[in-house]
Amino acid sequence: MEVTVVYYTASSEDIAFEARIRGHLLSRIGDLPLISVSQKPLPGFGNNICVGEHDNCYGNLFRQVYIALQEVQTPWVLTAEADFLYPLEYFTFVPPRKAPYYRYKPVYVHYNLNGKSDPKFFLKGTSNGAQMINRDYWLTTMEWTLNGEKEWFSKDDPVPPAPRVQTDKRYLWGSNIPAITFKTGNGVRRLTDVRNKNIATYHLPYWGRADDLRKEMFG
Repeated sequence: MEVTVVYYTASSEDIAFEARIRGHLLSRIGDLPLISVSQKPLPGFGNNICVGEHDNCYGNLFRQVYIALQEVQTPWVLTAEADFLYPLEYFTFVPPRKAPYYRYKPVYVHYNLNGKSDPKFFLKGTSNGAQMINRDYWLTTMEWTLNGEKEWFSKDDPVPPAPRVQTDKRYLWGSNIPAITFKTGNGVRRLTDVRNKNIATYHLPYWGRADDLRKEMFG
């Protein structure tokens, strides 16, 4: 296999919701190897590395990714996050050029903050949560990010410098079926940037209606 799926989570989302996320992921990845790094045990979910409970912050997210990357044996890594749904097309991509990273598009955001927000989708475009990265490049940039930092962070600590992975319009892939990220208020960020907060849609290809998807994922 040329690609490993790396799933990282602070184990802070609702238990039933994250279990549905993981079930959906397993139904899509086929034979791709899976490494999961979590703050609570996930037995049987790929090669699971449980790091114990720490604050939910970017510094610890970077540390968890760094730990997972040391176990990856393939040249490419696909990211998988605990609040993301990915289409099948996300897992069948073959990088056409020797770029260090690629991002999937489009990505939409579904807000479910305390179950009170109107169920709809906002266009985000691309996201750190939907990307393919060269394993050696990502490991090097994570080493640069965490160099000299303590092993585990407090949420009050300064955020270490962001890994040098960006969106390059030359290196995008995608389909008419978007990836979806949910914002529940339990992630490292409560909100996220969208293209136009005043424009939303109530239906997406394949995923269907926003209110039906909310019921499926949150009960």
